[in-house]
Amino acid sequence: MRMVYFPNVELELYEYTDSLTEFNSYYEPLREYTLKETVPCNFQPMTPNDSLKEFGEILTDTYKAIIDSNVEVNPRMLVKVKGEPDTYEITGTPMVNTHFTPTRHTKLVLKKQRKPTKVITDD
Repeated sequence: MRMVYFPNVELELYEYTDSLTEFNSYYEPLREYTLKETVPCNFQPMTPNDSLKEFGEILTDTYKAIIDSNVEVNPRMLVKVKGEPDTYEITGTPMVNTHFTPTRHTKLVLKKQRKPTKVITDD
């Protein structure tokens, strides 16, 4: 596996599924997030300039994560920095940069959730 730029954290990717055992008061399955994989990542806060380019306004608690282009990611996943309590939503579509083979990567724009979502880990 190729290393992604300068990985400074391990990122946990959680896949969305409907619960098979828990339901809300309308008997609809509750959401569950199960750990899919842990990958090396370059995790950085977005600068005000980055935020203006992406959203047309300055947003707080937004981050960018650069991971290997071979990692499968979908916008419904939740993301968590290994060992940290906060969870992040993927904003928009993951951007795959494949212009040059040595620098191939996927860029995720992440928004920190105000209340972390409970996730299921494989501990």
